[in-house]
Amino acid sequence: MSTQPKRAFSVSVFARHAGRLLLIEHRRLRTWLPVGGELEPGETPLEAAARELREETGLTGRFPSIAGAIDGAPAGLIGYEEHPAGSKGLHMNFVFVADVETDHVVPNDEILQHRWVESADELECPLNVRQLARLAARVGQSALAAEGAS
Repeated sequence: MSTQPKRAFSVSVFARHAGRLLLIEHRRLRTWLPVGGELEPGETPLEAAARELREETGLTGRFPSIAGAIDGAPAGLIGYEEHPAGSKGLHMNFVFVADVETDHVVPNDEILQHRWVESADELECPLNVRQLARLAARVGQSALAAEGAS
């Protein structure tokens, strides 16, 4: 009898405001990350991303269309990564970017502190967070500039 390894689907959201990204120091993990969490039953990754952003920060965001994205990809999806998550098994994580109208964060109890940064390199965080933050900072910017001009 073979047992299947555990899997957990999760989302991460890089909130953007005025050229900066929001990172949080996660209370349990004690590292700097974008907001995020696991998908709930029946939820799409985009729905989970919007919910997690709201639950963890009080922010609502607009998930931009990404130039060059594969047809059918959800708005704001910038990447996918996997990482071990202890007893939960393998986290399969969908990574999004969302533009928010304010930098006023109302953190929940999972967050030790939060910071708006120009670069994730300013904080002690995993390599994949730094890499994805670079992508989140630049992706969709031309589309946003075009919207502002109209």
